[in-house]
Amino acid sequence: MTETPSRTKALLILAGMIWGTSFVTGKLGVEGMDPYLFTILRSAFSALSVVPFLLMKDFDSSLFKNKWLWFVALMNAAGLILQNVGLTTTTATNTVLLVDINVVIVAFMAAFILKERLNRRIVAGLVLGMVGVTFVATKGSLGNLGGGSFIGNLLVFIAGVAWAFYIVFTTRELKKGYSLLHLTCAMIMMTAILAIPMSMPLVADFSMNTSGVALGAYSGIFCTTIAFLLYNMGLKSLGATTTSIILLVEMVFGLLFSFLLLGERPDSYTIAGGGLILLAIVVISLKGFERGWASRHRS
Repeated sequence: MTETPSRTKALLILAGMIWGTSFVTGKLGVEGMDPYLFTILRSAFSALSVVPFLLMKDFDSSLFKNKWLWFVALMNAAGLILQNVGLTTTTATNTVLLVDINVVIVAFMAAFILKERLNRRIVAGLVLGMVGVTFVATKGSLGNLGGGSFIGNLLVFIAGVAWAFYIVFTTRELKKGYSLLHLTCAMIMMTAILAIPMSMPLVADFSMNTSGVALGAYSGIFCTTIAFLLYNMGLKSLGATTTSIILLVEMVFGLLFSFLLLGERPDSYTIAGGGLILLAIVVISLKGFERGWASRHRS
């Protein structure tokens, strides 16, 4: 097995950085407009950005007949809607932590869907991660379960679960030999086709401003089209290891930008829960790093 080129690793880190900005962008976006309207804007801009690729003569239109790719798009659309709605009542910091727990969920799901081995390391990571999620979501008190912040935390956590399905099933479809560019563009268009009509009836206020449109454009073009192309490139070439690397980078940048741009300062429960989530991701990641190291040294 050949080592992954440094250029590819750099592109994956860039994808993580871009997604790290998406939490702040989303928070600012839903503060200035209806969260469902922001979802529509992001989906519309991402769809428009892939139209030139869909019009290429050699584009594989059979992708739109792939029922599993439609399922992937549904999970992506659901994750996008849930995150934007959740951000109206929770912080970008909490969203970073609760969404990125999906790396642990991916490892658990892969044992059943991709037939990867379920070992004690994965189980330990899942337990650590879920305890961390509980700390972040409840702030140490079950009395917070009915509050607005808890509902927001719950929605972004479910968004993370939806994206775990995205990761696992996209990995499976990429292994079937589809063109990386074609599959990614088809998935983005399918997501828009689902997300826009799902969101439209729920919009309570259609007013928007220039900054909101700009945030929607950035989120759609950079945080969706460009980042997904870079991320799927990693999934195809690195597999499970990539998932761990990208989510660690995304978490670091997401927390950094939330602090620098939004001035969010996590409380003690968020720090404790975030520490457990980070530990859980590291536990799962080490499995991938060890497998990659062993593979390289067997070649």
